[in-house]
Amino acid sequence: MLAFPNSYNAVLILFRVKTAADSLGNKAWRLVGSKEVGGSISSISSKEFNIASTTQVKYEFKVSIQCFLYDGSKYAYLPREDKVYQIGRTYLNGQFLELYLSETSIRWEDIIKDGS
Repeated sequence: MLAFPNSYNAVLILFRVKTAADSLGNKAWRLVGSKEVGGSISSISSKEFNIASTTQVKYEFKVSIQCFLYDGSKYAYLPREDKVYQIGRTYLNGQFLELYLSETSIRWEDIIKDGS
């Protein structure tokens, strides 16, 4: 398979949530908005890894998306991995925005979607 520079290699869902407590006091995540986008996953550099380790933040990897697609979401779901990641920081790199992701304990199926 031929790959082009900055070609998409992943689909992710950017989303925003609000937290609320149910009648028993359990924390519930309610989906406020979401958007499916294509992105290019890449490893973080050793310099970025060292900087992150001094701030006690562990970024798993970064995803580059076209900057106009980003809507300020704080979370991303990667369906192929079935994992939810927190967007810890962003970096504008020309027409692309790099999203630095760290794994969370949130499960996609635990997020209450509209109509649920």
